[in-house]
Amino acid sequence: MKSKFLVPLFLLIIAGAQAQQCNCKTSFEWVKKTFEENDAGYAHILQLKGQEAYHLHNQLTLDQVKNITDLDSCIDKLQNWVRFFRTDHFRFTKTAAAPQAPDFKIIHDSNFSVDEFKQYLKKSADSIEGIWESPGYSIAVQKADKGYAGIVVSTTAANWKPGDLKFNITTDLKTGTRYTYNQKIAIKKIQLYGKGNTVLQLDNLFLKRNHADAAANEYYRLKTSATPFGYKRDSNTVYVHINSFNYENKTAIDSVLKSLHTAITSTPDLIIDLRDCQGGTDQSFDKLIPYIYTNPIRSVMAEFYSTPMNNQMWNDIAGREGLDPEEKKTYQQIAELMNSKLGQFVNIFGKDVNVTTMDKVLPYPRQVGIIIHENNFSTTEEFILKAKQSKKVKFFGRKTGGALDVSNMVEAKDPAGNFIFEYCISRSLRIPEFPVDDMGLHPDFYLDRTIPETEWVDYTSMILQAK
Repeated sequence: MKSKFLVPLFLLIIAGAQAQQCNCKTSFEWVKKTFEENDAGYAHILQLKGQEAYHLHNQLTLDQVKNITDLDSCIDKLQNWVRFFRTDHFRFTKTAAAPQAPDFKIIHDSNFSVDEFKQYLKKSADSIEGIWESPGYSIAVQKADKGYAGIVVSTTAANWKPGDLKFNITTDLKTGTRYTYNQKIAIKKIQLYGKGNTVLQLDNLFLKRNHADAAANEYYRLKTSATPFGYKRDSNTVYVHINSFNYENKTAIDSVLKSLHTAITSTPDLIIDLRDCQGGTDQSFDKLIPYIYTNPIRSVMAEFYSTPMNNQMWNDIAGREGLDPEEKKTYQQIAELMNSKLGQFVNIFGKDVNVTTMDKVLPYPRQVGIIIHENNFSTTEEFILKAKQSKKVKFFGRKTGGALDVSNMVEAKDPAGNFIFEYCISRSLRIPEFPVDDMGLHPDFYLDRTIPETEWVDYTSMILQAK
């Protein structure tokens, strides 16, 4: 989204009803109709893939969903149906009123003793056993039947206490199970990092041991920090990690950059680490632009698909309390324009391309290395498109997730009230010449699997400093 409007921050619940048992066939028919009539990416992908392929996909999905009554299984099939069009920039979220799975009670080991475990560790040569730290938890990992058990040593979480079982993982570290206060979750990715295996990943849960080396500590921090951070890494490099471009994070991003401004503008290299920065709103990266700017930056605009359901967003924004008179007038004009062009794509910005020009190019940083990977989407990819136009910037890592061509998600609640379906109402004017969805944006330096992620920052710094 290339504007200062509030669209990326606004999620509209368009319809609602009381919850009932899941009828997956009925839910599928509603999702299909909602998507076909309102999604901004539907017609483009249908034209590319063809009506015959789409008809076959619909028939296969209908055969799969017609007898499903379990909500989780149903949502899984609905997600697979939408993936015919794209792999991301849509979402299904269960509501509080949805049918719930049977309660799961936390497993507690009343015989577990931290002191006894610490004595045992003095004799254990196992590389996994030990006491690990995670945000809000201290967890003992010890051998158990057919693998390892993660047992809570201490925690700040209200629903947990020492002796509770947090997870099980198999001896070969291939599979496992995580426990929340009310359910069990299958672990799909188990990975060890750092010298001496000092960082442990269980899907999106990261744990660290106290003797982790500097690179492992840095990696653990970027994976677990709920806020952006940065510091002068050495005499040549300032490092900044941005965890999210969400609007709620803008103040924190601006604060980090303000605190480091003198260091950034007097140090040769700047590393911006965007790992796990999934998106947000363009305003959140405004303060980064001066550090990467070398020449005018061109940004291709988007157009919005006008339908009665989609336009409800504009009507509601225009009617919000607290808008100043100028904002209210602007949104009323947009709402009137959109409502007058039903069934059409509408460019509300009045131009196809926006050009950002600045008065000066900062002498420092001389070089900017930006770290990216497959968990970058949406607004993060918009920032990457802007940064790619700078002569200072090089990208390191892996290709991004690819979710930018259609954007600005809005919410619709299924008639049974069991889930929220989010789809997109805008389409970039880059289409079809320069697609990003599902393809992603590629780095200049691909960091292959023999370079552990704990070493990505060191590698990036090495390349930037190479003579």
